Amino acid sequence: MAKNSKKEDAGAVTMYLVAYNAASFIGWAYVLAKTAMYVATNGVTRLDGLFAEIGYPLIYVQTGAALEVLHAVVGIVRSSPATVMLQVYSRLLLVWGTLYPFDYPEIRASYGFLLMVVAWSVTECVRYSHYTLGLLNIESSVLLYLRYTLFYVLYPAGVSGELLEMWAALPHAGAIHPALKGFLLLNMANYPPVLYKLYTHMIRQRRKILGGEKAKAKTGKPASATGTAKKKL
Repeated sequence: MAKNSKKEDAGAVTMYLVAYNAASFIGWAYVLAKTAMYVATNGVTRLDGLFAEIGYPLIYVQTGAALEVLHAVVGIVRSSPATVMLQVYSRLLLVWGTLYPFDYPEIRASYGFLLMVVAWSVTECVRYSHYTLGLLNIESSVLLYLRYTLFYVLYPAGVSGELLEMWAALPHAGAIHPALKGFLLLNMANYPPVLYKLYTHMIRQRRKILGGEKAKAKTGKPASATGTAKKKL
């Protein structure tokens, strides 16, 4: 009975994670598709209507990522809670501390906004589709490679967009209260060490995951006990 109960619990957790990751993929795919259609129609010099197209879907789907901190804390995924918190916190600060309160063109209709949205949405479409298929025991070597390669470009691009957005928000934050401007400046100053931590984490993951795949292909055996059967979510 105990074994059956554990299997049922594990099955329920897997079903929940499949639903969560699939829904997140759909949300980010919608944001990416709407962004692509807007740019195709209006170009990159007329971004004044971009937020109206994708702003609130972007805020909602990114806010849903806060659940990933809970997933890591309770242990239903093997990600580090600290690493997940670093990733989610900065984005929630951007959507709720910058995009939502400040309706100004230098924030909602800027190149920084476009750069940030494209970097985020491409990253998350790859990540969530990779996780969803993995939970269903469907392997995609293309998604695996993209998951652990695109970050080389997308992480710096996303961070650049985020910093541009916060920089543009500083005068408006200062007009509300100097402490709010100082808070944004403090977060901007914290970006280099956080980016370094996340970037090096992904490099290590890439070496372990893709390196393990190469070793397995050569020997016919997993490279280690933490090979593809135990990938982190």
